[in-house]
Amino acid sequence: MWQFFITFIPSVLILALITIISKVSNVNIYELTRDPASTADISPIIGVLSSLGILLWGATGSICFFSAFILRKVISKKIIWFLLSSAFLTTYLLFDDLFLFHEYLSESNFWLGEKKLYLILAIITFAYLFVFKRIILETRYIFLLLAFGFFGGSLFVDAIIADYLESFLGTWMYFIEDGLKWLGIACWLSYFVYTSHQLFVSRLKKVD
Repeated sequence: MWQFFITFIPSVLILALITIISKVSNVNIYELTRDPASTADISPIIGVLSSLGILLWGATGSICFFSAFILRKVISKKIIWFLLSSAFLTTYLLFDDLFLFHEYLSESNFWLGEKKLYLILAIITFAYLFVFKRIILETRYIFLLLAFGFFGGSLFVDAIIADYLESFLGTWMYFIEDGLKWLGIACWLSYFVYTSHQLFVSRLKKVD
C-alpha cells in the first residue's frame, strides 16, 4: 500500500506547486496544465526529436532508480550510489531539456549564465566519473564513451562552428547539432539498460 503514496503524494504536491506558480507569476493556470502545442496553437510534431529525447532521459532515470531500489540489499553500496547518482544526473538533464534551464531559466531566475552552468555541469560530471571510475571500467562502457562523444560533438557544433555550418547548410545545421545530441541520449540509455541488466543477471546467478 505504501508504494501507492510514492507516486500519489508527489503528484498532489505538483498540482499544489503549479497552483502556487500560477498565482505568484500571474500565468493563467491553463497555460501550465494544457499541452504546449494546444496552448501555442502549433503542430504537435514541432520539436518531436527533443520530445523523444526527453522520453529517453526519463527512461534512463527510471531504470537507474528502479535498479537501485530493487538491488539495494543485495549489491554493494558503492554500486547503489553509482545507480542513484546516475539517476539524479539524468533527471537533471531531463529537466534541463524540458524547461530549457541552461538556455533561459538559469539566467532569468538564478543569475547563472549558460557558460557558468555548463562549467558547473562539467565539474559535476567529471566528479561523477572520477568517483565511480572503477565501477564504470568493470562494465561494458563503450556506449558511455559514445554518449560523451556525441554530446561533445553536439556542444562543439553549437559553441564553435554553428555560424560556419549555418552559412552553407542553413537550418540543417540544427539537424546535425540536435541529431548528435539525440544519438548521445540513445547511447546513454543503452549503457544503463545493459549495465542494469547485467547487475540483475549477476545477482540471479548467485541465487541459483
